[in-house]
Amino acid sequence: MALITIPKLTAKAQKVFNAYIRKRDSQDGYFTCISCGQTKDTSQMDAGHYVPVKRSSALRFDEYNVNGECKACNGFDEFHLIGYRRNLIQKIGQEMVDWLEANQRTIKKWTRSELEEIIEKYKI
Repeated sequence: MALITIPKLTAKAQKVFNAYIRKRDSQDGYFTCISCGQTKDTSQMDAGHYVPVKRSSALRFDEYNVNGECKACNGFDEFHLIGYRRNLIQKIGQEMVDWLEANQRTIKKWTRSELEEIIEKYKI
């Protein structure tokens, strides 16, 4: 039997991790967007990265870097990071936000075993 490719394994890990974040950051079918602060139905929820994956593959699966964000802020609002940063500081503290920002250009090549561990750890 052929092994799943690393890109497919990465996609599966991202799907499982994102589902975990959406569950973590919601309650009774609602969530508060990390960027705009509005309470919305979870059907409007994404797992939004503070530091985008394209900038830092190392922070792709970091629980501090990924938070419940509404689809409007995550996909269409170029200013969403202003509110995201302000609310993230309230949520995790200035020191952790500084750490995320200091590591925003870190590249990581995820291994098969690391991706399998992420899938196992975060599956709901």
